[in-house]
Amino acid sequence: MTATLATEPGTAPERPPAAHSGKLVSDVLVLTRRNLLHMVRSPFEPGIAIVMPVVMVLLFGFLFDEVMSGHGGGNYREFLVPAMLAMVMVYGVSGSANGTARDVSREVMGRFRSMPMSPVALLTARTAADMVRACLEIAVLVPVGLLLGWRAGNGLAGAALAIGLLLLFRLSLVWLGVLMGLLVPDPEASGMIVYPLAFPLTMLSTAFLPAGAMPSWMAPVAEWNPLSAVVSTLRDLFGSPGVPADSWPAEHAGLLAVAVPALLLVLCVPLAVRRFRSLSR
Repeated sequence: MTATLATEPGTAPERPPAAHSGKLVSDVLVLTRRNLLHMVRSPFEPGIAIVMPVVMVLLFGFLFDEVMSGHGGGNYREFLVPAMLAMVMVYGVSGSANGTARDVSREVMGRFRSMPMSPVALLTARTAADMVRACLEIAVLVPVGLLLGWRAGNGLAGAALAIGLLLLFRLSLVWLGVLMGLLVPDPEASGMIVYPLAFPLTMLSTAFLPAGAMPSWMAPVAEWNPLSAVVSTLRDLFGSPGVPADSWPAEHAGLLAVAVPALLLVLCVPLAVRRFRSLSR
C-alpha cells in the first residue's frame, strides 16, 4: 500500500527545509534568468524606462541649452546628462516595486516559497535582474549624451567611479522598491505610490538648476536633497560643469552620495527579508 500524507483542514502544508547555503548562488542565477526572460517577453515597461530618459535628455538638452547658457549656465547639456543618469536610477524604483508586487499578487512567490530554497535567493534574484536593467539603461543613455556633446572629462577612472556610484544608488533604490512591492502587493497601487515620491525628489533638487537660481525657500530643500548630492558627485567624477559648493551638503556631497545609499541598504534589506518571511506564514 502507498502511504499518503494528510493535513488537517485549514492547515498549510509544511514548507520543505531550506536548501543548503552552497546552493544559494545557483538559485539566484536560475531566478534571475527567469526575471530577465519575463522582461524580454514583456518589453513594454523596460522599453519605456529606456526611451523616456532619452526623450527627456533630448527635450531638456535642446530646449533649455540656449536659455541656460544665456544666463551664465555654461554648457547646459554637459550639466544635464549626469542628472539624467541619476534620474533614471530614481525612476527604476517603479520597476522593482511593480515586479515584486506582481509576483506577490500572482502568488508566484508563494510557489517558490514552497520549494527548498532560501528566501534571500528570491529577493536577490529580483535585485540582480533589476541591476542588469539598470546597466542597460546606462548603456543607452551614455551614447545619447555623447551625441549631445557631453564628455567624461576626467577620463576612464572618473567615469568608472561615477558609474559605480550610479549602480550603488540604484541598488539601494531597488531594495527600497522591493520592500514597497512587498508592503503593497498590488502592481497598480505600488506604481501610484512610487511616482508621487520620485517626481518631487527629482524636481526639488539641483538636477536641472543650481540652488542659487532657485527661490529662497526652495534652495535649502534642494541642497539637502540626497539626489542633489548624487548628481553633484557625478558631475565632479565625470568632469562635467557643476555649481559652487557654498553650503555644508554641497561641500560634503561625496560623503552624502555614498552614505545615503548605504543607509537605505542597511534599512531596506533586512526589512524586505523580514516582510517576505512573514508573507509565507
